[in-house]
Amino acid sequence: MMTLLPWQNTIWSRLQQMRDSGRLPHALLFSGPQGVGKDLFAQLFAKSLLCHEPDSSGLPCGHCQPCHLLASGVHPDFTNIAPDAESKSGEILVDTIRGLAFSTTLTSTAGSHRIVLLRPAERMSNSAANAFLKTLEEPPLGTLMILISDRPSRLLPTIRSRCQLIGFATPPAEQALPWLEAQVKHGDPGMLLALAGGAPLRALELDDSALLEQRDSLLTAFIALAEGRTDPVKVAADWAKQDLNMLFEWWSGWLIDLLQLQAVEQPVTLFNKDRRETFKNSVTGEPCRQLQQ
Repeated sequence: MMTLLPWQNTIWSRLQQMRDSGRLPHALLFSGPQGVGKDLFAQLFAKSLLCHEPDSSGLPCGHCQPCHLLASGVHPDFTNIAPDAESKSGEILVDTIRGLAFSTTLTSTAGSHRIVLLRPAERMSNSAANAFLKTLEEPPLGTLMILISDRPSRLLPTIRSRCQLIGFATPPAEQALPWLEAQVKHGDPGMLLALAGGAPLRALELDDSALLEQRDSLLTAFIALAEGRTDPVKVAADWAKQDLNMLFEWWSGWLIDLLQLQAVEQPVTLFNKDRRETFKNSVTGEPCRQLQQ
């Protein structure tokens, strides 16, 4: 059964109070960096609203009929909207939103809430976003729409203004580390959390021995490049064979660390704190300056 992540208790209590007092809006926008648990929280909150026997804190029981239907993915009052598999651009298409507009006019089968979970909200196409805006302008009675976004600035301002913003921040290390220590199998929890920019669920994704070995190999080449000890053309050819999204994530972290170490002798935070000395020894010299340009 899904459980609440330890750094989410305050937000959970706030939303449960809104629920108990009948002050839930028709639309919520869960916003924050990747890897802090927005999706898990939204699913758990949806289960809480549809559950027949939630506990005293509002957590779903996991054994009533609605909970079983949700676990099976067939609850008639829950709609999950994500980018269409047929969309080459990875967008949420307008036909999906039009179908949503129709389904939300139907009466809830259980007589309580009808829940719509839309993620990532910023992936709606322009036409889909405009169609969704019409639904927000005339919200269906008894329907709660939960939008999840890592980049809310990409949403239409008129969509943002019609949702109540719920911010999910990167949790303090003292909350994230104990949880992460109980989950990781390969890497050092502190190192993984730093690599992930403090996002615990992203840190857990990085806890993969093959991925960590790849990071070490690419980082060795990056340092050699920064120190002028290798052929840039060869490095570029090797990097072209890698997952470009992952490579960009690594590379941006390495460059940020180099810049921080050039500016401050003891930076408060580093993405690659396990390689502090290696980076520190590489920040001087012309090759490193050229690499940053």
